[in-house]
Amino acid sequence: MRKYDALVQFIIEKIGGKDNVSGVTHCMTRLRFTLNDAGKVDEQALLKHAEIITAQYSGGQYQVVIGTHVADVYAEVVEALGSSSYVQEQSEDEEQKGLVNRSIEIITKVITPTLGILIAASLVLGIQSILTIANLTGPDQGESIILNALGNALFTFFPIILGYTSAKAFKSDGFIGMMIGATLVFPSILADLTSGDPLYTLFNHTIFATPVFKTFFGLPIIFPENGYTSTVIPIILAMFFISKVEKKLIQVIPKVLRFTLVPLITLLIGIPATILLFGPLANFASALISAAISFLYGDSPIVTGFVVGLLYQPLVLLGLHWPVIALGINNLATQGYDQLMPMIYTVPFAQMAVVFAVYLRTVSKKEKSICISAIISTVFCIIEPAMYGVTLPVKKRFFISCLASAVGGVIIAAFNVPNYASTIGLFGIGGFINPANADYSGFTIAVIATVATLAVGFVLGYLTYNDTKKIEKNEANETVIAEKKLA
Repeated sequence: MRKYDALVQFIIEKIGGKDNVSGVTHCMTRLRFTLNDAGKVDEQALLKHAEIITAQYSGGQYQVVIGTHVADVYAEVVEALGSSSYVQEQSEDEEQKGLVNRSIEIITKVITPTLGILIAASLVLGIQSILTIANLTGPDQGESIILNALGNALFTFFPIILGYTSAKAFKSDGFIGMMIGATLVFPSILADLTSGDPLYTLFNHTIFATPVFKTFFGLPIIFPENGYTSTVIPIILAMFFISKVEKKLIQVIPKVLRFTLVPLITLLIGIPATILLFGPLANFASALISAAISFLYGDSPIVTGFVVGLLYQPLVLLGLHWPVIALGINNLATQGYDQLMPMIYTVPFAQMAVVFAVYLRTVSKKEKSICISAIISTVFCIIEPAMYGVTLPVKKRFFISCLASAVGGVIIAAFNVPNYASTIGLFGIGGFINPANADYSGFTIAVIATVATLAVGFVLGYLTYNDTKKIEKNEANETVIAEKKLA
């Protein structure tokens, strides 16, 4: 029995049977049927099904919204209908998508399968923090060590997980994807590729200056000082390229040799390309971000607060937020205080506010469950479950969370509020108290900024929430609504 057989048979039956279907295609979340007689559809039955988000007739097609696994269901629908003549071209739908929409769609497909364990790992770290604050455990205690490993394992080895999901999104071999990700975070690769004296420095006297410690057959290996743990974009870029290589190899290698030669050659091409090309692209982007932040701060801390607060979440999404963290840590080490990382302190509260607004407005039990877990995670400054599970699939929500955090960043920057410890999350607010003289002024401003962020995020999130009852008939807007129902 096929995985979605019951759902597929149900949908076909309720849209009037095979004979009522003249064509079928799909987009990011929807099965789109061209029907001979729309009057044969049992829409109420479709809407009541637990695995169907919504269903409606629009734009000359009957659309059944089921989620980002739609491609797998679509394949079974075509098989169940029994004829390739049902398949319709999707070029028109694809042309309507801009680069941003396509990028978000890909990232959503890659991240969505990890949401369950992502939330679980975040909550484990939250439990560890609570136990530590309550003095029920300490950093050297066995239970704390195990909880820390459990909670951080996913984030540390995220490229391995994403290697698999990226491969599936690009219709490639999931195990090849895992191998690419595992190579990026191999325990000794960072030390082995960045140890000793550099051979030379690439792009010397520029913002892209990079010491080269090792070469690959004469080609310089540009490896980031923090490695690729927790990163997202390098593995996705790599798997897009590698999926193309794999498909080409399948076409040219004889069947009898594919089992061994396709993964072998794919890995021999893909891993060097990832380390030599796709990884460095992310490194250069990080260098640009670091230089831009330093320039902005020298010119105007308030503008910096707005820009950093607004763009930090997209940077997290791209795995390019490390320059902000690195600059902040360097300030703490050299000055004993830092005025940059306080600008991102309100980021988790922005996510929290928008997610809470969604929780109050939605009628979906599944969506409420995701919201609750995501809110708990944001308390401990872990925003990925909220971002990937609730706000990112709906661009308006994500923008609101960015805007709300920018408000907090501006307030903190306007008063030049420093922190004195690299503390995060709700319980990290104590880092704004000056340990030298117990000055609470920065603490007070941080509280005001947090409240302002919560207010902006919640109000805008609540007022702009759209229920499926209010779906507009314009097809472009329907796609947005369908995405909202997924969050």
